Parts: sequence; C-alpha cells; structure tokens
Amino acid sequence: MKSNTNIHRLPFKLSLLAISLFIMMSAVISPALPLMMHAFPTISHVKIELLTTIPNLGMIFGLLISPFLNRKWSPKRIVLISLLIVGVMGTLPVILNNYLLILISRIFLGIGIGSYNSLAVSLIPQLYTGNQHELNRMIGFQNIMNNLGYVVGSLAICYLVTLSWHAVFLVYVIAIPVLLAFKIWVQLPKATRKAKDSSISMHNLTNFVHPVIIWISIMVLLIYIFYMALAYKLPTLIVDAGLGSESTASLLLALLAAIGIPISAAFDWLEQRLHQFVFPLCLAFNAGGFFLVSTAHHFWILVIGCIILGSGFGLVMPFIFKWIDNVSAKNAVNFSTTIVLIMMDIGCTISPLVIALIDHTARGALFSSAIFFTLLTIYGLLKSLKHTFIR
Repeated sequence: MKSNTNIHRLPFKLSLLAISLFIMMSAVISPALPLMMHAFPTISHVKIELLTTIPNLGMIFGLLISPFLNRKWSPKRIVLISLLIVGVMGTLPVILNNYLLILISRIFLGIGIGSYNSLAVSLIPQLYTGNQHELNRMIGFQNIMNNLGYVVGSLAICYLVTLSWHAVFLVYVIAIPVLLAFKIWVQLPKATRKAKDSSISMHNLTNFVHPVIIWISIMVLLIYIFYMALAYKLPTLIVDAGLGSESTASLLLALLAAIGIPISAAFDWLEQRLHQFVFPLCLAFNAGGFFLVSTAHHFWILVIGCIILGSGFGLVMPFIFKWIDNVSAKNAVNFSTTIVLIMMDIGCTISPLVIALIDHTARGALFSSAIFFTLLTIYGLLKSLKHTFIR
C-alpha cells in the first residue's frame, strides 16, 4: 500500500474511529421501556423489551451480507450508506406510534450497524499495517469507542427520557454528523477498496473451524441471553422498587459501560498475572453483581452491584477473543470470530423471550442471571484448576 500521510492526521483518525460509536448503541434506549409499556398497554411487556434486542437480529443479517457488499462496493461507500441507514432508521421511531413499524425500524437499524461492523475493525490494520505502534494505539481506541458510544448515548438519554419515550430515539441522529465527517475527512487508499474473497467451502468447514469454537459459541450465546436481561430489566426494577426514575437507569447503565473501559484496557496486565484464572474471576464478578442488583432495596447497593458488573463484564469478551485466537488456525481466526459474534447477536435477540420463560418479574429475571453466572463461575474455576494441575 502506498504511503498516505492523511491517515496520521487527527480529523482522519477521529472520523475513522467515530463509526465505532454505534456498534454497541442498539440497546441504549432501554430506560424508555417503562414509558413504552404505558404507551402500548395492549402489547405484552416481552414484546416491548424485544425492541431493545431486536436490532441484533438485523446485525446478524448485516454481518452475513457484508462480504457480498465488500465485493461490490468500496469500503467508504458501504460505511456511508450504513451510517445513513443508522441515522434514518434509528431516529424514525421519534414520529412513529405503531409498534410493528417501530420494530421494523429497529431491525433495519441493526442491519445498518451490522453491514459495516467488520469494516470498523478491519480498516485499521489495512491502513496502519506499516506502523505497529500506531496500529496498536488505533485498535485500542477502537475498542474504547465501542463502550464510549454506549456511555455517551446513555448520558444523553438521561435527559431525553424526561421529555418522552419518542425523544430517546433522537440519540441516533448523531450518525449524520459522523457520516459527514467520514465523507469529508476519510480518503481511503485504493488498496483498501477491493476486499479479498475469504469465502469458505462447506466441505472443509469442519476442518477449518476448531471444535472448541463451537463450545465457545454456545457459551457466548448463553452469556448474552442472561447478561442482556440487565439492559431491559434494570429500568423496570428501578421504577417498580422506587429506587429512581428512567433517567437513573440510564445513568447506571452509562456507569456500567464506563467502568468496562479501563477494565478492558487492563486485561493484558491481569492476564499476565492471573493467566487462566481471569475467566472465573470475571464470571464471579458478574455473578456477584447480578446478585446485588437483583436483591437491592437501597440505591447504593444497586450502584455497587452495577460497578461490580461493569468490572466483570469488561473482562469477558477480551478473554473470549484471546481464547479464539489461541485455539484457531491462523487463517481461521476471522471466520471463527464471526461465528462467535453471530451467536452473541442471537443471544441478545432472543434474551427477552428466554428470560420470560424463567421469570416475568424484574427481580426474578435478574436473579436467574446471578444463578447462571454462579454456575458458570464454578465450571470456569474447575477447568482452570484442572489446567493448572495438568501443567
């Protein structure tokens, strides 16, 4: 690739990183769920909660079609069209009063995010491959931007939710200035404009994917089914228990995501000292956090529970991605990661439906998550001890 000094300028870097703000923002509207339940009394609570997670279904579709888009269009065109979809479909519920139309707009929001999700990550090594220090910095900032989008969105919704449930969807209008910044400042070198065909034939799929990846995928599916309960049950718990308002829920979710940023950044430091015990440790933090949140009758217990949860979950996915890298063949890491991400999105999507089968109440649902993470902690600890003794 020819040198391009433009990629080292601050506007270029900020515009490139800014597209990652929306990757985790699909569930940010959850504090408005109690208001929407009142606005749609004939719609079941489970279907209202589904509005929080249904974008992940669209993200799966976007993730699946992205290789085809990469072969037809330039990366810049894909990002611009995807951001336009995010901006339009994300804010469309501001003027909608029909549940089905809102549900459809949320699915298309997910398609927009999923269509450029992989590019938000893959463009960085393509652009900065000749500078390892700059590459590491940009990858680190990209991970931070994922959480930062959720934090900023949640803080904005602290105010927007006081206006109306319609107003919370205005948070996605930020996609438009990000689109304009990307169009103006990001000029991609020609070498990035043609994606390589990395398709895999079905006959060698079983040889290409390590069997452990299947187990990791199932585990990630379950983790996100039970973890996502926090997003759509916490606002209901806070309001019903008189611990605060919808704005309180948004503030706590922002706190949880913000804590995950430095914790994720400290993963390498912790992993070098705790090795395989990082996994059961972060699972134990999740179990303890869910237990405190589900049993809280005082606001500060709720805050402590969210802090512990943020600390625990900030380590889960870094460990999972490193695990994938360790067990996968070098040419299969990207494909294995895609499988795990799809299972993650499936877990997020079906979470309200599965949790509703366990318990309809907010406390009961969150307590079931505490039980799940407790069982997974025991499993992780036994596997870690076995690994130690074998060595």
